Amino acid sequence: MIDKTLSFKLIAMGFFALFVLFSYEGLFLNDEKIYSYYTPLKTFIATLCFGVIISASIYNVSLYIYSFDKRYLYYSLGQLSVIVFLASLDSLHIAPLNEVFTFKSHILYDISQIFVLLFSILFIKHFLGITKSDKTLFIMIEVIKALAILDILLTLYFSHSVLTRIIPVFIPIWLVITEAKRLLPHKDKAFYFFYYGWTMVIMMGLFVYSNLTEYFNMDFPFLHSTFALESMILSLAIAYKMKILEDERVVQQSLLLQQSRLASMGEMISTIAHQWRQPLTHLSYLFMNMKKKADNPGFVKSKLEEGKAQIQYMSETIEHFSNFYNPSKEKSEFSIKEACDAAIMIASPSLKRAGIALTLEIKEDFRLFGNQNEFEQVILNIINNARDILTEREIQAPHISIMIDKNSIMIEDNARGIENKDLNKVFEPYFSTKEKSDGIGLYIAKTIIEKELNGKLSVKNSKNGAIFTIAF
Repeated sequence: MIDKTLSFKLIAMGFFALFVLFSYEGLFLNDEKIYSYYTPLKTFIATLCFGVIISASIYNVSLYIYSFDKRYLYYSLGQLSVIVFLASLDSLHIAPLNEVFTFKSHILYDISQIFVLLFSILFIKHFLGITKSDKTLFIMIEVIKALAILDILLTLYFSHSVLTRIIPVFIPIWLVITEAKRLLPHKDKAFYFFYYGWTMVIMMGLFVYSNLTEYFNMDFPFLHSTFALESMILSLAIAYKMKILEDERVVQQSLLLQQSRLASMGEMISTIAHQWRQPLTHLSYLFMNMKKKADNPGFVKSKLEEGKAQIQYMSETIEHFSNFYNPSKEKSEFSIKEACDAAIMIASPSLKRAGIALTLEIKEDFRLFGNQNEFEQVILNIINNARDILTEREIQAPHISIMIDKNSIMIEDNARGIENKDLNKVFEPYFSTKEKSDGIGLYIAKTIIEKELNGKLSVKNSKNGAIFTIAF
């Protein structure tokens, strides 16, 4: 059901179309009359505007090649269409640029305008994230796309456009962006860059289309300047959108990291209890012996020292676990060996219960600048994955080895490796070969190593199992 506001806009567009049909003589005629004669300064300004638009187009093509994000593709194609439109306009109606662009094609002039509309509409759809759930906007865009394609066919048949001569391309774009501003619930700063950039182009298009430039005798490259300014404003909108997405990625990464930590918290609490049980038993035994040997000062003193050492061990254990669950992103220089030792200390009780041996070989320790907790999380995730697969496959004499060499860490198990069909998937989010696993552990590990620590995390199969390599 169309609401009153949209109905009013559509009715106004209908009256505009009727006014154009009955008021403009020679609406479908093609002429090559020179309407503007630019001075050298105005010619320079128009040429400079071409440079700005071309630069914006090349920049967004590069972004598309890098990211395969359709927003950049449609924007760059829209800018290329603008270049062709302006060049066609100059070749037909503007001197001395008509001596530079000599092709004088009315079909190209009309079709380029339609492509400006088509690619602009597609860019708007992807930039604003309009989907089928945004029913009114989605249907509106699909209808405009269909009419644009129809008008291209009409242009090829009649040698001139039909629909875009009755309703100029800036009017459908105006309809979509005003409805988007009215209907979309969440609008960030990038949206307002985008909205005001297009509003400026539309207002200038209306100014030129209504021949007010001739009425006020304003012979200036308004369209060239407006499209160039629009390129810069929309490029700012795209850049700001990229910043928003990057901020969201960082937040999402942090949430995934915390999710991974919380998912293993039950096991960690069990590990703390296991690590404390023996020292507490030992302390209880010491105190009983001290009571019996109270008359022997030397014995009491030695037992007190033992008790103090056990209490210190317990204190260090709980402090380390507290630090491990601290979500701080503070970075500092740390020793790889010390970080691996800390991760091994957390993992060792569960490895002992599973009967899995773990060895750490240090050929050459090195230091790294980053967040030590996050690096420990990576090591722990890989160790825990190895532990789970060794247990699941009931490997005889299960073993995990860690080797630290200059600028690299290798973690190897003897669990018979990863199936070839899964080898390229292990770092994908939510992929897991284990039951009751969320599949984010190795994804987080790769993200931390490659995005936060500027390293590389890879995996391959060896003769006996899998080898995870962290290289810096």
